[in-house]
Amino acid sequence: MKLLERYIFRRTLVLSLLTLSATTLMVLVTQVLLYVNLLTASGQALLTFFALAGTLIPPMTNLVMPFALYIGASQTLNGMNSDSELAVIEAAGGSRSIQTKPIIYLAILMSLVSLGLSHFVEPWAQQNKREIVTKASADLIRFAVQSGTFQEIGPNLYIQIADQTASGDFAGIFIADSRKPETDLVYYAKRGAIQRLPGGDVLVLADGEVQRRNTANNELSVISFESYLLDLNQFGATTTGRNYSPKERSTAFLLFAPRTDDFFLRNEPDEIRSEIYRRFSDWLYPLVYGTIAIYFAVGARSNRQERLWSLTAGAGVALAVRGMGFFLVNVSGTNPLYAFLNFAVPVGSVVVFSTLLFMDKSVRFPQSWVDRASALAAAITRAWANLRYGGALQSPGGGGSQ
Repeated sequence: MKLLERYIFRRTLVLSLLTLSATTLMVLVTQVLLYVNLLTASGQALLTFFALAGTLIPPMTNLVMPFALYIGASQTLNGMNSDSELAVIEAAGGSRSIQTKPIIYLAILMSLVSLGLSHFVEPWAQQNKREIVTKASADLIRFAVQSGTFQEIGPNLYIQIADQTASGDFAGIFIADSRKPETDLVYYAKRGAIQRLPGGDVLVLADGEVQRRNTANNELSVISFESYLLDLNQFGATTTGRNYSPKERSTAFLLFAPRTDDFFLRNEPDEIRSEIYRRFSDWLYPLVYGTIAIYFAVGARSNRQERLWSLTAGAGVALAVRGMGFFLVNVSGTNPLYAFLNFAVPVGSVVVFSTLLFMDKSVRFPQSWVDRASALAAAITRAWANLRYGGALQSPGGGGSQ
């Protein structure tokens, strides 16, 4: 790259990384808070919190990376325009490629990083998160033995253990599971123990029963059992250790593993297909956001209002494309048309905006549109302020009643 291209690339990269770090941290805090009660109640060390946070970073990074690139690219070009740098480049005969090539290179780099995260890092992180949560659940069950009181394993999931025998087994196990609104489950077992299987810790119940109540019609069914296994993370019945979800399996397993495997019998085919399509489509969105940012922000402009509304329009288009992508990836496993659109939307967006850039068809809003939009925004702001603060914003000389 030339000197100016390296300058734009470095500036965009720094802003994108700063934005990525800040947004990932904010989203990460909200996700870690979901597990705080479990980790603190089970007496986990502070190191466990950091380990859990580490497993949440890859999916969060993959999620916010396109947004960070859009903000970094838009702010770089907008800042260079405000400092008249873009005007100088164009006045000196510099082509538009000087402005676009560094951002395209960065978008390609982020797309490759996203591809690696989706196929390799995220499944590993999801598996490690499950191990941490499973271990915390097992420790919380042991703590329930010591306290002899009901302990909340998760939202609407409680356990009580009456005693522990000399052999280390549990006695008098009671579990209430109301996580599903349509079903209430109650487990009772005279004996039980935590066993470590190759897939992880499980709670083995013996000589007990399961009561299942349908909350819609209050129908009650009771099933007696001699032996029953509960996954300590999901508390779903299992016979071979952990019930892995599609997000926790490698791409190679999802694509090539025998369909007779227990995993494919326990999970919905639609969810498996949606996860595969997600991994092969998420990496396209840095390219989408990069081309959208370039199209709406490239070039020197003298009217600040016009540039503001161009960036606003670009953000609206980018959010609309990503929102459509979220919807399509969730339903892509149910219909081949949705699966096609899941890839067609990002690819089509890149093709459309790249073609417009190649044809030098950058967006320009007529001044009359800009003035009307600005007046409308000002009117909405004043109306909201009057509604929020009442007459407090009226001028002191206003005709108030005496």
